Amino acid sequence: MEHKIWFDEEQQLLHLKIKGEFTTEEALYFGKKYIELLEGKQHRQIIVDLREGGSMESRETRSITNDMLNKAGITDVAYVGANAASRMIAKVLMKLGSLKAESDFFKEFNDAFAWIEKRRKKQ
Repeated sequence: MEHKIWFDEEQQLLHLKIKGEFTTEEALYFGKKYIELLEGKQHRQIIVDLREGGSMESRETRSITNDMLNKAGITDVAYVGANAASRMIAKVLMKLGSLKAESDFFKEFNDAFAWIEKRRKKQ
C-alpha cells in the first residue's frame, strides 16, 4: 500500500494521497483511519490527492469508500487532480446521495484549500 493519510495540524485538515489502484481492503482501512485521525477535531474535511491515483477496484470499493466517509462525519471533500472518469463516477455517487459530504474537484491544492476555507466560514 503506497497511499498516505495524515492530519495537518496547522491547516486542521485531513489529507489522503492515492497512489495507484485503490482496493476494497484499503477503503476499509482508510475509513478507520478517518475516524481515528479526526477524533476530537473541529473540522471534518479532507483533501484527496488523486494525481497519481489509479482506478478503484470495484463498485463495492466505491460504496465502502462513501460509507466510511459518511461514518467519519466528513463534511467536505476536495479532490485534486481527478481524471474525467473519476469525476464522473463521483458526481453520479453525489447525485444518488450515497456521499453525504459536499465535494468538488480542483486542479491545484491552493484552489482546493481555498474552497475548504470558504466552506468553514459557512459552518
